[in-house]
Amino acid sequence: MHNANQRKWLTRLRQGLTLSLMLCVMAATALPAYAVSQQDINNLKSKGTELQSQKNDLQKQLDGLDQSQQQAMNQKTLLEQKINVLTEEIQVSQSMIDQYTQDIAQKEVELAEAQKKEAEYNDLFQKRVRYMEESGGTLSYWSVLFQATSFSDLLDRMNMVSDVMAYDNKIMDELADARQKVADTKAGLEESKAAQEATQANLESQQAELTTERNKVDALIAEIQSQSAAYADQITQLEASQNQVEQEIKNAEAAYAQQIAAQKAAEEAARKKAAEEAARKAAEEAAKKEQQQNQTPNGGGSSTPGVGGYLWPLPSSHHISSPFGYRIHPLTGRPNLHRGVDISGSYGAPIVAAKSGVVVISRYNSSYGNYVAISHSDGSRTLYAHMSSRAVSAGQTVSAGQTIGYVGSTGSSTGNHLHFEVTNSAGNLVNPMSFF
Repeated sequence: MHNANQRKWLTRLRQGLTLSLMLCVMAATALPAYAVSQQDINNLKSKGTELQSQKNDLQKQLDGLDQSQQQAMNQKTLLEQKINVLTEEIQVSQSMIDQYTQDIAQKEVELAEAQKKEAEYNDLFQKRVRYMEESGGTLSYWSVLFQATSFSDLLDRMNMVSDVMAYDNKIMDELADARQKVADTKAGLEESKAAQEATQANLESQQAELTTERNKVDALIAEIQSQSAAYADQITQLEASQNQVEQEIKNAEAAYAQQIAAQKAAEEAARKKAAEEAARKAAEEAAKKEQQQNQTPNGGGSSTPGVGGYLWPLPSSHHISSPFGYRIHPLTGRPNLHRGVDISGSYGAPIVAAKSGVVVISRYNSSYGNYVAISHSDGSRTLYAHMSSRAVSAGQTVSAGQTIGYVGSTGSSTGNHLHFEVTNSAGNLVNPMSFF
């Protein structure tokens, strides 16, 4: 609601500024040089003061807008931290599913073995039952005993009957154990399958939540960009209006001076010409300087090592969206030192180590987002920021060209890119492009 009111206020202000600008132009066009008076000049100065007051009022609104953007960035940071936790949960769930898959496969092997053993004992048991039925069951044991010819023979026959009965009992016990083993294995198998299905359902829920949170981050980025665009548009219009009024004041003062000092017309004309020439040169110089500062290289680095053995860290893109050095920060609108270079790229594109070394940092930060720092044997260090996710851990040794993360827009960022820094062995930041 607060943002909607700001946009309405900015729209009304834009309309008022446009009207004021048109009136100033019309007034300048309609006003003859010889009709200028001191009152006309005073009126123009009053209008300039009024525009400055409007700009101050707008700045107050923009300060509120800055606060709103900061709140959005804070919310973006929290969402990104939640996304990192969700990503880890998804990895855990996937590992659990893999474990259940292995467990199920093992239980299916065990079940097949138990069923095979049950079938063997069941077949043996059936044979003994048929033999018992054909030989008269328990009565055959007595017939064996009654056929004894001596006491010694009777004892031998009793031992034989006891062994046969023990064998039959063992077959029945082992059959019962085999059947119980089959039942227990089946129950364990079903339990593992049910647990796997539950984990799969939880995984799908986590993935859906991850998509929702990423959409929220994208929406916040779009809102921040929209507010920043409105900020820039209003500032531009106000400055244009102020410049127009200042120019009108200058023109009016020049005309007034001509009226009261006709004898200095030639001198005044020469002065104006000199001033215009100086302004033109200054404008050309400023434009040239701005062009040099804003010039963006179309390429950088290659797959072969550059100066110092550095590889290009983003093989899929060589486009520098923001160079090293002082610039106007895209979020705060204020001058600041850009510590590295920004290389624009597609979301999820692999980022590689520019040089072999040891990972000293792999973590999330509200400014750099997901970032990795690598220390190299020559004492230098490279840093890779705003990743969507990281592929290495602190303490890990990596080789040049090894994937260490993926392009994203985490932290203080409003678009997918890699922020790449190089610190030399003396601990000073250097322009990464000097190595490519």
